[in-house]
Amino acid sequence: MKLTKALPAAAGALCIPGVALRAMHVRYGFDMQTSLPITGSMWMWCLIALLVAGTALYAVLAAPLRGRRTLPFEQLLGTQRTSFRLAAALAGLLLIAGGLFYLYLTLTVAEQDAASWARALELVYCAVTVICGACVIVLAKAQGGEIDSKSAALTLVPLLWSCLHLLVNYRMTSVDPKLPSFAFGLAADIMIVFACYHLARLLYGRPRPDALAFFSAAAITIAVSDFGGVALGYLMGADAFDWTSKMLLRSGLSVAACVLLAAELAVICSRSADMPAQPAATPDGQPMQQSE
Repeated sequence: MKLTKALPAAAGALCIPGVALRAMHVRYGFDMQTSLPITGSMWMWCLIALLVAGTALYAVLAAPLRGRRTLPFEQLLGTQRTSFRLAAALAGLLLIAGGLFYLYLTLTVAEQDAASWARALELVYCAVTVICGACVIVLAKAQGGEIDSKSAALTLVPLLWSCLHLLVNYRMTSVDPKLPSFAFGLAADIMIVFACYHLARLLYGRPRPDALAFFSAAAITIAVSDFGGVALGYLMGADAFDWTSKMLLRSGLSVAACVLLAAELAVICSRSADMPAQPAATPDGQPMQQSE
């Protein structure tokens, strides 16, 4: 179980080469004249290899958490740490600010051939993003005490937001032929959906803390590598890479969600590593009696 403590550090450490490789891919993986991706870009495959190796490592480090599936939510994620609350509050404020700024862009930036239903979808997305940010802050406070039915429902809002976030991101990029330009962002959004699902599952289903830890770590590395790499690539002069302001903002919102996931990941890994091993559970969920 002590190896599990290394999971948050590993997820953060792999972001550094991830950002560097994504930046090199953004800078040298697209043709300067046509803005189309260069077939067989070495940097893209290096980044894919890093992310695959990272997810394999996360699976190994998260595996010991399978023995914590019988623990209640309060023992897994209950904490009064100031650092956790600050991180969760930061994530919530970033989501609120990002949702409001996305609303401003939606109302002021004209998009060619934008359907009315797509515009309505983005307006709903803005509202849910702001609500999600507020719920994240309240949820962080609730995790310091006993969880009741009202505070448990707060875990459903990030799940709803993550699904809507993935839908909007896919809608904005599905017609783009430059798959390497946005595929990493979509992969990060899928990981965020699974992580938020398993966060809610701790209260509304059979808990799987190992899955929560795995998907949170994967989401952190992929999202930060994508957003940081694109930002660094622009600073390096990647003129052929043509993300819109909305695409950059949505990628930043993915990172904001990962701030919350990183805080939850740090708590679940540190708390579980300090707890004694739990006996295996029977099919009805009761701990098995160990023989003398």
